[in-house]
Amino acid sequence: MKKNILIIGAGPLPNDTSGIREAAGLRTHQFTQSIANTEHSITLFCIHNNSDFSTESQTPQYKNTTIIRLHRNDKALVQKIQQHIAHTPPDSIIGVNTFPAFIAAQVCPNHIPLWADLNGWIMAESQARGYAEHTNIHFANAWRQEKYILQKADKLSTVSTAQKFCTIGELASLGLLTHQNFHDELVYSIPNTTEFFSIDNRDKTVDKIVDNVDKSVDKTVDTVDKKEEYTPLFKGIKTPKNAVIISHIGGYNNWVDTQTLFTALDNAMSICPYLHFVSTGGAIKNVSASAFSQFINKINTSKHKDRYHFLGWIHTEDMYKIYKESDIGINVDFACIETETGARNRLNEMLKFQLPIITTNRSEIAKDIDTYGAGECTDSGNTEELTQKIVKMAKMAKASTLDTYKEKCLFLHTTLYSPEKCMKPIFQFIENGKKRTKENTKQASFFTFIQNGIWYIKKNGVKNSWKKFIQRFL
Repeated sequence: MKKNILIIGAGPLPNDTSGIREAAGLRTHQFTQSIANTEHSITLFCIHNNSDFSTESQTPQYKNTTIIRLHRNDKALVQKIQQHIAHTPPDSIIGVNTFPAFIAAQVCPNHIPLWADLNGWIMAESQARGYAEHTNIHFANAWRQEKYILQKADKLSTVSTAQKFCTIGELASLGLLTHQNFHDELVYSIPNTTEFFSIDNRDKTVDKIVDNVDKSVDKTVDTVDKKEEYTPLFKGIKTPKNAVIISHIGGYNNWVDTQTLFTALDNAMSICPYLHFVSTGGAIKNVSASAFSQFINKINTSKHKDRYHFLGWIHTEDMYKIYKESDIGINVDFACIETETGARNRLNEMLKFQLPIITTNRSEIAKDIDTYGAGECTDSGNTEELTQKIVKMAKMAKASTLDTYKEKCLFLHTTLYSPEKCMKPIFQFIENGKKRTKENTKQASFFTFIQNGIWYIKKNGVKNSWKKFIQRFL
């Protein structure tokens, strides 16, 4: 049966014209597109951080979807959403990303089921940001939001299994694991998927073609390019035509290990004179600026600095060119809690476009890449091993022998990270979403203490209960 769904998510969406495809916007797109494809009616409140969001255009046209854009700092943000709910009550509400989920928890009426998606563990992200800024100031606000969401949501989702169990631990600390919900799955792990990440008409053609595992990225894009003359983005322009390109896609967040990345790249360039590094993205405003600036400073000291190329933030419609012109994708993380619990959108996109991968091995998706052979994995901080992997794959790229990696990328993209698999819990919630019981096991009041004491005396007798009381409290 067709349902009326309210989604509160984060912008910009991937096809907005900002040129920056933020992780939060990609996650909002994933949920909205997946639900839209099931023919339900959607209202998406898209919450923006940037001040010029009203001028954005080229929004993806989701089926049966109305998009309402609001600024994060709008004083009437909550009121406007509440007014919409009162006028058009939804069958369920879904908050995507932590801050939108926090807003969703505030506006959701008691009788409407609420799903809260925690896109990355905000406590680990606060730790990483604090490490870069030498402060612990971010934890209090992060926990304020997280705690409120946990208390209000009926179902929760995370981007990894590791984050799922962190969230269950948080629920336990708040007294929200009870005998009543023993059989309930309170938290689901929903990995990122780029299956529905469309980049104009070219990508729609690519999606149809990639069903054939035997076709590599180069063949796929060559087929697409028959529609129009292909204009290179950087290969043969910024780099030699015969260069082997290793690419880093997107922003340099606080968990990117730029020291290890630079040292390994520079060492590999000394061994492979045909190797060039290309990067999109850069610093992330209001989140991480130091990692990227430190990386640039290191490159400026290199004798190979002319072989490092920075393209900045690339518009979505040009992203397929990055993957067409690259031979290898790279991702280098610190060994930290965020890496263990977080997602890596760049790795999802590399799988989609069948770009062989080199990555450190701490994230969940990196472990899958290693297990299924879609790339090469190294220990975090191991510069020597990372150098060896880069050299190995650069030589394979030069010899055009990377096809096995490409096939494994496609396999992961169409199986483990397919929307049909990843989004199944959301589809079930929309069809049969229920309010969870809000019993709490914590000693929240004197009455609860007395109530539990009576239960214990009935079970164990007065004498044994008194002995236990003396041991515990005196």
